[in-house]
Amino acid sequence: MLILVASLLLSLISSFVLSFITLLSKGFIKKILLHIAKFLESFPDFSFIFLIQILVVQVYLKTDILILQFYSLGDNLVYIAPILCLSILPTLLLFKLFILLFEEEWGKSYVELARSKGLSNFEVLLKHCTTNVLKSLFFQSKSIVWLSLSSLLIIEYLFGINGILYYLKADFSPSGTTFILLSIFTPFFLVYAVAERIVDKEQIERNVIFNNFNLSMLNIQQVKSINIFRKKESRRGISETLKIVRINLFKYLNIIIPILIVFGLLLTSFLYFIFFNDKIDQINYIYNDEGEMESMAPHPPSSNILFGTDPFGYSILQQLIVGIKYTILITLIIATIRIVTGYLFAILYVFYLNNKLRVAINSIADGIHFLPLTLLTYILLIPILINSTGVWETTLTERLILQILIMSFVVLPVTTSSIGNEMNETLKKEYVQSSVVMGGSLIWILIKHINPQLWPKILLLWSQHIVQVLQMFVHLGILSIFVGGATYQSSELILNIYELSGMISISREVFMTKQYWMILPPLFTFMILIYCFNTIVNGISKKSIYLSKKG
Repeated sequence: MLILVASLLLSLISSFVLSFITLLSKGFIKKILLHIAKFLESFPDFSFIFLIQILVVQVYLKTDILILQFYSLGDNLVYIAPILCLSILPTLLLFKLFILLFEEEWGKSYVELARSKGLSNFEVLLKHCTTNVLKSLFFQSKSIVWLSLSSLLIIEYLFGINGILYYLKADFSPSGTTFILLSIFTPFFLVYAVAERIVDKEQIERNVIFNNFNLSMLNIQQVKSINIFRKKESRRGISETLKIVRINLFKYLNIIIPILIVFGLLLTSFLYFIFFNDKIDQINYIYNDEGEMESMAPHPPSSNILFGTDPFGYSILQQLIVGIKYTILITLIIATIRIVTGYLFAILYVFYLNNKLRVAINSIADGIHFLPLTLLTYILLIPILINSTGVWETTLTERLILQILIMSFVVLPVTTSSIGNEMNETLKKEYVQSSVVMGGSLIWILIKHINPQLWPKILLLWSQHIVQVLQMFVHLGILSIFVGGATYQSSELILNIYELSGMISISREVFMTKQYWMILPPLFTFMILIYCFNTIVNGISKKSIYLSKKG
């Protein structure tokens, strides 16, 4: 708790100061700071730990000075390094959130009034905007705390701290697991519950009109009147849409380019499967022209072996090409299942559940924000993907299906609540109420009124879940939970699927052996994926904000 609370406070202060510097600086400096934050956000959180450890070791080897303790041994506990590492990602997220909230406040009338009285930008931001921004920040901070709790497990594991994970492994009984989860959940739940009472948080209530009218599920005449069933109009609409797409293509390059990069990586992997059947060469020994052995596995990168090999002599490059499709496809499948099931349950949540059940779902969703998502998934996946005997009782397909379902449905209350509350916002509009009064069916209201307003936000939420799943894969891999599982061979873990997060996690010790070629290629590829999806998220977010203001 000391490490977690200290890192969150450090993140809050650092991000607040950085946001002020950015907002008060000129355009060029502001762009540089935002691009740096965006670039650093693409780093998996565990990579900062390795970088700090490498820096400390290299400085010690060069100068014989130990600038920082980075591993706990016995009573020699470390605090500074874990706090610094854990605070980096929350600082970046809070920084982006501060910028967004301050810019939103900057356009309000009271700011213009304050500036007209001669107050400087700094005074307006500090004295007038900060109070409103901090209040909004508090209600949106749960997801950042949620992410920090998951990162805390990795921090503890890699710094040798006897924390949550240590005691969970020591007592993996139902009572021990329940006690650990409650000890994490309770303090955060109480803090947020008390704070929300103090600031009198507004609850999103169900619109009264839907308590008085029973909507029919389907009206045939209304369905036939929808444009998609009118052939001539639909053809005109398609041609007009294509013209608009051609005109606006260059306006969406910040979204199109990262999509093309991801698609290119996926296509390369599939083509390699089609033409080479995912063949991975194994080179245990390399001999010179005289027949003398020059090296044995693992081999460093060379002209013959571009990215080098792993300890078993398998080509790193070929593993990357084979594994990229599994990483992308499984991530997309999990994120899509989360959104689709969240959308379907949100319809039940909004139109069919009473207020008591809706409050219960919101409470469960809030409660999940105070439990490490990685820890919940880890507990559920241990019986499925951990095998000490080396003989699986389940097939690879069965393990993949179970893992996908668990990682999809563990956040179902959160996605249901968030999508349902977005639906409620649309239902409060007068034209939607008029449509209900005039006899609109549920399908009509969804297609004509809710979905057009909801799709940009759902697309944004889908992209955010993709990034979250990618981060979770690495977290689970560090804890020896790999996609599809892994088996031991000569005291080494062998992946059942060559997948990026598994390649990163299984090679993490190479930072101390200086065999960097094993981990840098999958780490770099993983960073490209996160960077691309973060860019897509930012692009969609900006477009949705622009469209909402235009509307």
